[in-house]
Amino acid sequence: MKRIPVIHLARVLRVLILAVLVMNILCLLLVPGIVAYVSDGGPAALAQAAQAELQAWLNAWQGREAETHFPMLAVFLAAWPAVWTRLDTALLTLFYWLCGGCTAVILWQAKRVLDTILTQTPFLRANAGALKRAAVCCWVISGAALVRLVLWLWSEGNVRPLFTYTALFIPAFFMGGLLFLVMSALFRQAAELKEDQDLTI
Repeated sequence: MKRIPVIHLARVLRVLILAVLVMNILCLLLVPGIVAYVSDGGPAALAQAAQAELQAWLNAWQGREAETHFPMLAVFLAAWPAVWTRLDTALLTLFYWLCGGCTAVILWQAKRVLDTILTQTPFLRANAGALKRAAVCCWVISGAALVRLVLWLWSEGNVRPLFTYTALFIPAFFMGGLLFLVMSALFRQAAELKEDQDLTI
């Protein structure tokens, strides 16, 4: 079979999507720990903890004695019950989990579409459904970011939250959802045309 450049590109993209999906799922497990660290001391505390953990691993690898420390992963996993004791950390954890879960669904739908491209049968109704599910997930992320931004504006009492990534997520994921919806309609129309063509032959 002749190697088509699109097929080669789809293979590379599929590997990248699977790698990002695995990293996304691993990060979802660490969300409570990240929220606990950031809420207690800000992002600088998280960076210092990561640096101390890296230094401890380097000392152990070089055979030097390291001071006793708790592995960062153990601290992150122990933070699971702690984030539910405060409303702000609980809401932030839920927001990150919702967005991370939706991102995982979007990546999985992209993988499904790429699988059909690799089998050289991209114009299927299943692809239209996959792209529609990705659109819904984009809108869920956009809506969750809007709710978080409104709550953040209300709690801060100033416009500082408008200049954050959360504010950027709202239009970006809303437009991404519209793009997925248009692509879904195109794939559905192409699938219907292909079915009609197959019937006439």
